[in-house]
Amino acid sequence: MFQQILDQLIERVPEALAATFSDHDGEPICTRTIQVPNEALQLLGAYQQTVKQHLSQAIEEFDRGDIEQIAFATAEHWILMMGATEGCTLVLIIQREGILGRARFEMIRAIKSLNKEL
Repeated sequence: MFQQILDQLIERVPEALAATFSDHDGEPICTRTIQVPNEALQLLGAYQQTVKQHLSQAIEEFDRGDIEQIAFATAEHWILMMGATEGCTLVLIIQREGILGRARFEMIRAIKSLNKEL
């Protein structure tokens, strides 16, 4: 079922290049890639917890809320990360010219479905 949810996410975001859903240890539960190497996806999933921890420390002076989403851009891509229950992580990579709002909306939908399956 996890794989089907990732496949639907990729279909609903036309500029999507890859998605991975990882457990709390950063181990991939399922992956769907069009152009991105599996190893790169696995690293992004594994490092999400570290990135989230460092960002939380950086903002703790003015915002004590949990980090819900992380998005960063390179010259060619948007990389979006979103947490799920049980410490799992969803990572989506889209082309830079992609519509970030649509990608975020579809990730939220996917997270809801993934959480139901956990």
